[in-house]
Amino acid sequence: MSVSQHTIARRSWQRLVGAHPARELAVGWIWAAVVVGWPSIVLVVHVVSEAILGPLALPFTPARFLWTLLADAVLLGVLISARIALRRGAAVDLLALQPILPASLRGGDSLAKEIDDVAPPLRVLGTCVGLGGGLAMATLDPVLRGLYDHASAFDPRYLLFVLQIMLFGALGARLFMTEVHMTRAYARLGERVELDLLDHAAVLVFGRKGLRSVAVWVLVSSAVSMFWVLDAAGSANVGLPFVLLGIATAALVAPSLGVRRNLARVKARELDVVTRAIRGERHTLLGEGGSEEPGRAGHLADLIAYESYVRGIREWPFDLSIVSRSLLFVVLGCGSWLGAALVERLLGLLLD
Repeated sequence: MSVSQHTIARRSWQRLVGAHPARELAVGWIWAAVVVGWPSIVLVVHVVSEAILGPLALPFTPARFLWTLLADAVLLGVLISARIALRRGAAVDLLALQPILPASLRGGDSLAKEIDDVAPPLRVLGTCVGLGGGLAMATLDPVLRGLYDHASAFDPRYLLFVLQIMLFGALGARLFMTEVHMTRAYARLGERVELDLLDHAAVLVFGRKGLRSVAVWVLVSSAVSMFWVLDAAGSANVGLPFVLLGIATAALVAPSLGVRRNLARVKARELDVVTRAIRGERHTLLGEGGSEEPGRAGHLADLIAYESYVRGIREWPFDLSIVSRSLLFVVLGCGSWLGAALVERLLGLLLD
């Protein structure tokens, strides 16, 4: 890799995730902090509230309460780190796309801004919608409200629970907005890249972007499925697997729509050129009198072989590994929900 490519990669990386190299470990640090910190905060609030307000009847044992806290922390960590993972992957994609980017976009800065930046009003709107949705779910869902049925509306333990659901909503909305914005940016970028039909490797970046999104949303789905095992699943969880796996499917295909149209256009143009060349060679080969012209038959065969090669070029930027991994991720996501349901039944049989 040349020095200029290293510079472009570092600049794109700094634009997407920050200037300090230590931030490259942001996903791991945030995950660890949330998994350790959030249960600690909840436990402190419960202990202090119990000392001041008295014990609170919860519909599950202390052991299940602790496991629920861990599941809450894992889901919070997944929602936070998944967004960072999408941005980090975009920086890697920008480097891989350098050979086919238009000259005006090869510096990396403007393109990184286009891919990553959600307009501030939309960020605020999405966050508010997520907070409002979480508040409505926590207060109106009979299953979730029933978890703290004996607590007053102003009990700190219940308020912290409501805040947690609101955080889920806000982080989920921000992740969804980032996904939608990046998907649209990749689709637009795919129509602007300069394609070479003899080198199809660079366009696979768009397929890998879709694969990364599938992995992210299946991971979110798997984290949500843990609540079925812990008797802490709200009514909305019934439809969540279908919504999340639907998002994963759309996220696989949508980033490649632009480059697919671009490939189809370049392919059609190339086929038109080679078809006209074949017709011209056929006319020259046969000649006006119908006799073969020496030395032209091999050229015509080459043109026919090239036409066959162009017709066989895939218009979607997917190879077998991307498709197979995507199917595997979706199967794992479905399996996590089925496995959670099975474990919940087994625990019910053991504990009842």
